[in-house]
Amino acid sequence: MSLIVLMRHGEALNNVKHILTGRTLVYHLTERGRLHVHEACEMLKPMRIEAVYTSPIARAVETASIVGENLALPYTVDERLTETDMGKLTGMNYFDVIREYRGLLLEFYSGRDVSMYGLENFNLIRARVLDMMDHVAGRHKGNVLLITHLDPIKAVVQHLLKVSADVLLNLQIKTASLTIVSHSSSNYELLAYNVTSAMRYL
Repeated sequence: MSLIVLMRHGEALNNVKHILTGRTLVYHLTERGRLHVHEACEMLKPMRIEAVYTSPIARAVETASIVGENLALPYTVDERLTETDMGKLTGMNYFDVIREYRGLLLEFYSGRDVSMYGLENFNLIRARVLDMMDHVAGRHKGNVLLITHLDPIKAVVQHLLKVSADVLLNLQIKTASLTIVSHSSSNYELLAYNVTSAMRYL
């Protein structure tokens, strides 16, 4: 049995300002975000990670660079780990979206067609990240780290636990947190999610 560890990128300025960036807006890690990534690396070290893959989005690549330095590993960029295309919601404040478009977000997490708003279909997000997991499970015998974003991690949780759209909408996954999945062949089991250093729960 090996592990696939999904790590959300470290805190970036858009997270501080609660801005939905999608794929087009570029934000960089904050100093606190970098600190959280270093803390996550201390949890990763005993896991003996043998390969690191990352989303191509700047905040994820910056996270991968810190992880690579700490674990003495190179990283590989893979588009399957990229951020959700937020379409017309790009650049909006998250809390404004929750207030004005809650129904749309529930449609999104239900996997329904939201293309009229330019949003990527949640089923396609799930398909691409699961394809990535199958790829690394077949390629590596040891434990692998995937650095990605909120919705791809939620898609894995939804696939494994079959939770509802309402649960997904309210599911918290902190920046620089770890979601840990075991696998044997292509059979996956969720061991833990939203794992961070203890102080971040306070």
